[in-house]
Amino acid sequence: MAAVELHIANEMLDNFDAIRPHLNGRETGRRPSPTAMGITILDMEMDGAPDQAKTMEVVLHLVDGHPKVSEIHYWDKHGIFLAPVVPFRKAVD
Repeated sequence: MAAVELHIANEMLDNFDAIRPHLNGRETGRRPSPTAMGITILDMEMDGAPDQAKTMEVVLHLVDGHPKVSEIHYWDKHGIFLAPVVPFRKAVD
């Protein structure tokens, strides 16, 4: 499990809250960006993320008007793209 940051526009936080249960990880904190107004930084612990990952991007598409995760991209501390991860649907007990 890697600790990564997700920078998200404040107006997109509601969409993120809708897809968060579908991510293989958990949110550990939120804080305003010190360099960009209107951006919130989410601290995430993500299963399946590369160990050297420091930041992430969630790629969404709309299905019947609802956001769905199609890919997650990760970058290291130098900004080098690591790998896309296509999340698997979680099994329901």
